Amino acid sequence: MKYLKYSLNVILTITLAAGLISCSGSKPDDGGPNAKTGALVKPAKTGNAKIDGFVDETFSLLEEVQNMKEGLAEINATITEINNHPVGPFEWMKEDIMRSVAKAKDAAKQLDPDALVKALQGKIYGMVESAKKTKDGLENIQTTAKSLLKTLPELPAEAGSLGMKAPKALKAIKATGAPLKAIPEEVKALATEAQKVLENCDKLLKSIGN
Repeated sequence: MKYLKYSLNVILTITLAAGLISCSGSKPDDGGPNAKTGALVKPAKTGNAKIDGFVDETFSLLEEVQNMKEGLAEINATITEINNHPVGPFEWMKEDIMRSVAKAKDAAKQLDPDALVKALQGKIYGMVESAKKTKDGLENIQTTAKSLLKTLPELPAEAGSLGMKAPKALKAIKATGAPLKAIPEEVKALATEAQKVLENCDKLLKSIGN
């Protein structure tokens, strides 16, 4: 019985050591923020508060990053549509209004040339504010990600307190740590993209004479 207990302890120690090496030195795999957050499977609760808190906070960050990506992609798609409209930006705005004309109380006023200019300006300024909000929020994400990355190497030891449940906890740590490591580079890419969006919005405003 003592031999069996000793053997189990040795196996657990080796497993924890392997997990520590993996979590502190592995590179991000395909499950990074470059993929949709929905494609990542959030690990189940391990029973350790520190590990579970780490998983929750990381996946919250991943969701935030994904929302920012989708927001910028939507703005880029709108800018492309406006710039590529065969007739011009104002005709695009007119069509955009017409798509919701059923909800408009005064459609004729909305389709007035001056109203179209103001509507298009408002649309662009709205995209500018959204891009700025994304850019400002990236700093907080970067700071939080760096803090979590400092915590990551400490977690395999926490898994050791779970006894035979340690392998499951290590798996959760590894599955969460991989996409977390991708966040800093993803944030840099999003900052560049947000700046590009702002520049494109500025060009669009100038192209319509405003």
